[in-house]
Amino acid sequence: MRTLSFWFGIAAAYVFGWADPAWGYAAICALALVQIAMLAAPGASMFLLIHYTTVLTYFSLAPALQIAADVAFWDTGLLGAEAHRQALLLLLLYMAGVEAARLGMPAMPARPAPAAGLQPRFTATPIVLLLGGALAAFAALFVRPDLNFVARGIIPEEINQPVDYIVYSTVPKLMVAMCFVALAMHALQRRTVWAWSATGVAFALAALATNPVNTPRQILLIGLLPLVIHFFSQRRRWALPVLVFGTIAGLGPVLNFISRGSYWDEALTVFPFSQDFDAMFIVAGILERAPSPDLGMGRYLLSAFSFFLPRDLKLFPDFDPLGWPSILNNFSQANLSLPPFTTAYFDFGLLGPVLLGLAISAAARVADRLVDRPVAVSGSYLVALVLIAAYVPFLRGPILGWGPFAASGVIAAVLAGLLSARAAARRHHRIATLAPAGTA
Repeated sequence: MRTLSFWFGIAAAYVFGWADPAWGYAAICALALVQIAMLAAPGASMFLLIHYTTVLTYFSLAPALQIAADVAFWDTGLLGAEAHRQALLLLLLYMAGVEAARLGMPAMPARPAPAAGLQPRFTATPIVLLLGGALAAFAALFVRPDLNFVARGIIPEEINQPVDYIVYSTVPKLMVAMCFVALAMHALQRRTVWAWSATGVAFALAALATNPVNTPRQILLIGLLPLVIHFFSQRRRWALPVLVFGTIAGLGPVLNFISRGSYWDEALTVFPFSQDFDAMFIVAGILERAPSPDLGMGRYLLSAFSFFLPRDLKLFPDFDPLGWPSILNNFSQANLSLPPFTTAYFDFGLLGPVLLGLAISAAARVADRLVDRPVAVSGSYLVALVLIAAYVPFLRGPILGWGPFAASGVIAAVLAGLLSARAAARRHHRIATLAPAGTA
């Protein structure tokens, strides 16, 4: 039933889009809401739930309202309906690829609650280690305070290398956040005063480290959304998309408006049509204002995913759409939100978004299985949560702006999982001790 409703919704969005692009995006909004309602049951794919939540947040209602209100971003001017239709088609093809990878895949059964006798017995070791890790990572932020405690957009006198930013800012901030997430998971399991107290200290450190004024939204999403996914993964799953949508679509633009006005005295003339939701406008603008390039046959994606290499060693540095003269001459800035399915389109034409959706959705099956395992604060579980959470900024784009944060989140998840390894080992030992003789 869910799959059938999806393909019907895709066809309806395509038809409505050719009549009026705003109606096409409105149809995607309805499709996303229906899919979220069907995926709210325990055992359904957590990745798909986040996928449709992201589509609902960035790629449905927002562009529909922008097109209907004739909103223009970045001094580009109004775009024609044909460009909006082409952008809508790329989104629909990507969504089709994501769903096609799930054809024939049965729904996972709901995870049973652990028996009371199999709860891990109390040990302070992992909590002490995680709290120590949070303190050490927070202290590391003061090695380069100019990178961590000044408002975003205020450029220091010294030009910092990207590697310095990752080492002294991104990884430590996400380490503090992931230690807080792991401590909160331990506290939810044990419900002791000591566990909750350590979690409170870690939360205070995470709040100071990830101050929204000086922290990109990617760190907030990748560092804190995993705890929300964990908390709502089995019960009240409908609350997860409500919280994500409300935070990004409601609170995000308001904070953005306040911070820009307070720190940079910049008036947002298009408020409440925030630049946080400019992705499809930019896609349409590129399709209309830039000449169609030769197919990159994978070089655009490889160039974008080589973010971890120094600029001189970056794969195919010339294959960067945001560096085209036609883009720089038509937009007032180069830091644009380019969704990854657009990059795939530059590589393989209309087949590119479908192939990218297939690949990402197929790979996400592994993360779904890890998240659906019985709850244990381990490195693999935390990495799976981070990867699912990182899908939100990934789909908004660009890949180059997302990559360092996602890589730092995975590193932090692995380290936090290692600090929790003692708890997992004791839990497995406890299960083996209590298991009846002769059972597997």
